Amino acid sequence: MRALLVTDLEGVHGADSVECLVGGEPAWERARLRATHEVNLAIAALSRQGFTSFVVSDSHHNGTDAPNLVLEALDQRATCERRSDAFAPALFNGADAVAALGMHAAGGAPGFISHALDVGLAWELEGRLVSETDFLLDLCAAAMTPFLFVTGDDVLASSLPSIRAVVTKRAVSVTSAASLPLETVEDGLVRAALEPGRAAPSLPPGPLRLHVKSPSFEIPALPFVERESDFTVLVHGESPRSRYANALATVELVSAASEDFLTGEPGEPGFVEQVSAFLRAPWPSLKVS
Repeated sequence: MRALLVTDLEGVHGADSVECLVGGEPAWERARLRATHEVNLAIAALSRQGFTSFVVSDSHHNGTDAPNLVLEALDQRATCERRSDAFAPALFNGADAVAALGMHAAGGAPGFISHALDVGLAWELEGRLVSETDFLLDLCAAAMTPFLFVTGDDVLASSLPSIRAVVTKRAVSVTSAASLPLETVEDGLVRAALEPGRAAPSLPPGPLRLHVKSPSFEIPALPFVERESDFTVLVHGESPRSRYANALATVELVSAASEDFLTGEPGEPGFVEQVSAFLRAPWPSLKVS
């Protein structure tokens, strides 16, 4: 049996500050070691319930081309993929179940580094904030692929009451968190990985509403996207996969909205502070901030 493991960095134990998530920072080097260890723990436990091969999709955008896992330390049964689309259809091919490690809450939620699909973006569907884990679950449901578990902060876990979730930390603010005791987290992760997968819940049909923090972008005339206001865009799709693909395309279209906040590059003085200020900036079109 094959398992697809989607990994992010915000929900990894010990990655409790913005510095941990920016490529090249010493704190990021420590976080990627920890992320690799958590993946290896999951693989060891999943192998006990019959999984024999593992595809690891590294979804975190750290601002550099460097992977967020230490590949030479990764379990040899795993193949690591780093694609522009961390939930690409090809990754689901042959997957008997999916798990997600190190995830974070939806943009607009009071979670640690809360965002969705890119920093400074929030997605909403029928009044509910949508996280990257929600997108993943929707794709699992459409593909009829069982979902195993997710790890991340308490805000993410509380937003997914029907999913087996391992809480790794408590969100203190959008830029800081407090990790739980290490033994508690590792024990919870192993226990979750020993449990069989369940049917994933799907998102309701209908358009997604994208919220941004700056109106500095233009939207071309495309059939799946429409600008609703200075700070919101509606994204349509006929199926979970097409709606998600259109959401990714829209992220590229609105990328100019982040340039009002992020003018530097990882490794440059003040870049971490720019990211922190961007995360703390209000959502003009959201009631929750």
